[in-house]
Amino acid sequence: MKNVLAISAAALITLTGAASAATSAYEAQVQKFAPEADLSGLTGGEVAHLVSIINDDSDDSFVQTQAQVRGALKSFN
Repeated sequence: MKNVLAISAAALITLTGAASAATSAYEAQVQKFAPEADLSGLTGGEVAHLVSIINDDSDDSFVQTQAQVRGALKSFN
């Protein structure tokens, strides 16, 4: 369910003019798991992918989710 919500939100960000406000909220969520990350060069889709990792329905710990987010960030560069 959370993944559907994240994907829907990503589509909404892409299609609306309110992208900067929504993106800022998602970027803040990503910053909790990778505070050192520079998200300025990421596309909306990449940020949405990171949010979907964070909102995954699995029982991953904070450290496991953090590792997944950081791994995805490395793959974007």
